[in-house]
Amino acid sequence: MDPMGGDYRAQARYFAPLAVLDGDVLTERQEELARAVLEAVLLAGLQPYNAEAAADGEETGIGLAPVPGNSWALRVSWQQDAAAATHLPTDLCYAQQAAMHQALRTILAAHRFWIEDGPLGEAPVVRGLTRPVG
Repeated sequence: MDPMGGDYRAQARYFAPLAVLDGDVLTERQEELARAVLEAVLLAGLQPYNAEAAADGEETGIGLAPVPGNSWALRVSWQQDAAAATHLPTDLCYAQQAAMHQALRTILAAHRFWIEDGPLGEAPVVRGLTRPVG
Protein backbone atom coordinates (compact mmCIF):
# COMPACT_ATOMS: atom_id res chain seq x y z
CA MET A 1 0.00 0.00 0.00
CA ASP A 2 2.98 2.33 0.22
CA PRO A 3 3.72 3.34 -3.37
CA MET A 4 5.41 6.55 -2.24
CA GLY A 5 7.91 5.27 0.33
CA GLY A 6 6.28 6.66 3.49
CA ASP A 7 5.38 10.09 2.10
CA TYR A 8 1.78 10.36 3.35
CA ARG A 9 1.04 13.50 1.36
CA ALA A 10 2.16 11.82 -1.87
CA GLN A 11 0.18 8.68 -0.98
CA ALA A 12 -2.95 10.78 -0.35
CA ARG A 13 -2.54 12.45 -3.77
CA TYR A 14 -2.09 9.03 -5.40
CA PHE A 15 -5.09 7.39 -3.70
CA ALA A 16 -7.54 10.34 -3.84
CA PRO A 17 -8.99 9.48 -7.27
CA LEU A 18 -8.86 5.73 -6.54
CA ALA A 19 -10.76 6.02 -3.24
CA VAL A 20 -13.86 7.56 -4.83
CA LEU A 21 -16.74 5.10 -4.74
CA ASP A 22 -18.99 4.19 -7.66
CA GLY A 23 -16.90 6.09 -10.22
CA ASP A 24 -18.17 9.45 -9.02
CA VAL A 25 -16.28 12.58 -10.05
CA LEU A 26 -15.10 15.07 -7.44
CA THR A 27 -15.04 18.83 -7.78
CA GLU A 28 -11.72 20.61 -7.32
CA ARG A 29 -12.63 21.50 -3.72
CA GLN A 30 -13.68 17.92 -2.99
CA GLU A 31 -10.43 16.64 -4.49
CA GLU A 32 -8.44 18.93 -2.17
CA LEU A 33 -10.52 17.76 0.78
CA ALA A 34 -10.10 14.12 -0.30
CA ARG A 35 -6.31 14.45 -0.23
CA ALA A 36 -6.40 15.99 3.26
CA VAL A 37 -8.81 13.33 4.59
CA LEU A 38 -6.74 10.50 3.15
CA GLU A 39 -3.55 11.92 4.59
CA ALA A 40 -5.18 11.91 8.05
CA VAL A 41 -6.45 8.34 7.77
CA LEU A 42 -3.12 7.13 6.39
CA LEU A 43 -1.40 8.72 9.38
CA ALA A 44 -3.86 6.79 11.58
CA GLY A 45 -2.76 3.54 9.90
CA LEU A 46 -5.92 2.95 7.85
CA GLN A 47 -5.82 2.05 4.19
CA PRO A 48 -7.76 3.89 1.52
CA TYR A 49 -10.23 2.09 -0.69
CA ASN A 50 -8.57 1.40 -4.01
CA ALA A 51 -10.81 1.06 -7.07
CA GLU A 52 -8.07 -0.80 -8.94
CA ALA A 53 -7.66 -3.38 -6.16
CA ALA A 54 -11.45 -3.62 -5.78
CA ALA A 55 -11.61 -4.84 -9.36
CA ASP A 56 -9.54 -7.81 -8.15
CA GLY A 57 -11.86 -8.43 -5.17
CA GLU A 58 -9.94 -6.45 -2.52
CA GLU A 59 -12.67 -4.02 -1.51
CA THR A 60 -11.70 -3.02 2.04
CA GLY A 61 -10.66 0.53 2.89
CA ILE A 62 -11.71 4.13 3.41
CA GLY A 63 -13.97 5.23 0.57
CA LEU A 64 -15.04 8.71 -0.43
CA ALA A 65 -18.23 9.91 -2.08
CA PRO A 66 -19.47 13.37 -3.05
CA VAL A 67 -22.49 14.58 -1.11
CA PRO A 68 -25.44 15.19 -3.46
CA GLY A 69 -26.24 18.88 -3.71
CA ASN A 70 -23.01 19.94 -2.01
CA SER A 71 -20.04 20.55 -4.31
CA TRP A 72 -17.53 20.79 -1.49
CA ALA A 73 -18.42 18.07 1.07
CA LEU A 74 -17.42 14.40 1.15
CA ARG A 75 -18.92 11.35 2.81
CA VAL A 76 -16.13 9.22 4.27
CA SER A 77 -17.07 5.58 4.71
CA TRP A 78 -15.50 2.27 5.65
CA GLN A 79 -15.84 -0.38 2.97
CA GLN A 80 -15.93 -3.83 4.56
CA ASP A 81 -14.50 -6.83 2.81
CA ALA A 82 -17.57 -8.17 1.01
CA ALA A 83 -16.30 -11.76 0.97
CA ALA A 84 -15.66 -11.76 4.73
CA ALA A 85 -19.02 -10.11 5.40
CA THR A 86 -20.83 -13.06 3.78
CA HIS A 87 -19.55 -15.26 6.63
CA LEU A 88 -20.79 -12.94 9.40
CA PRO A 89 -24.28 -12.38 10.80
CA THR A 90 -25.92 -9.21 9.49
CA ASP A 91 -26.05 -7.57 12.93
CA LEU A 92 -22.31 -8.14 13.38
CA CYS A 93 -21.58 -6.57 9.98
CA TYR A 94 -23.72 -3.58 10.91
CA ALA A 95 -21.96 -3.24 14.30
CA GLN A 96 -18.53 -3.35 12.65
CA GLN A 97 -19.56 -0.77 10.06
CA ALA A 98 -20.96 1.54 12.73
CA ALA A 99 -17.81 1.17 14.86
CA MET A 100 -15.54 2.01 11.93
CA HIS A 101 -17.65 5.04 11.06
CA GLN A 102 -17.42 6.22 14.67
CA ALA A 103 -13.65 5.68 14.57
CA LEU A 104 -13.44 7.73 11.37
CA ARG A 105 -15.50 10.49 12.96
CA THR A 106 -13.14 10.53 15.96
CA ILE A 107 -9.96 10.48 13.86
CA LEU A 108 -11.15 13.24 11.54
CA ALA A 109 -12.36 15.39 14.46
CA ALA A 110 -8.96 14.96 16.14
CA HIS A 111 -7.37 16.25 12.93
CA ARG A 112 -9.70 19.26 13.21
CA PHE A 113 -11.86 18.58 10.16
CA TRP A 114 -15.29 20.19 10.06
CA ILE A 115 -17.66 17.23 10.38
CA GLU A 116 -21.39 17.58 9.90
CA ASP A 117 -23.43 16.56 12.93
CA GLY A 118 -25.11 13.22 12.42
CA PRO A 119 -25.77 9.83 14.00
CA LEU A 120 -22.60 8.29 15.41
CA GLY A 121 -22.76 5.05 13.43
CA GLU A 122 -23.26 6.69 10.04
CA ALA A 123 -20.44 7.56 7.68
CA PRO A 124 -19.25 11.06 8.57
CA VAL A 125 -19.74 13.95 6.16
CA VAL A 126 -16.67 16.19 6.06
CA ARG A 127 -17.46 19.78 5.13
CA GLY A 128 -14.03 21.35 5.32
CA LEU A 129 -10.50 21.29 6.63
CA THR A 130 -11.43 23.23 9.78
CA ARG A 131 -14.70 24.14 11.47
CA PRO A 132 -15.50 27.83 11.15
CA VAL A 133 -15.36 29.83 14.39
CA GLY A 134 -18.56 31.43 15.60
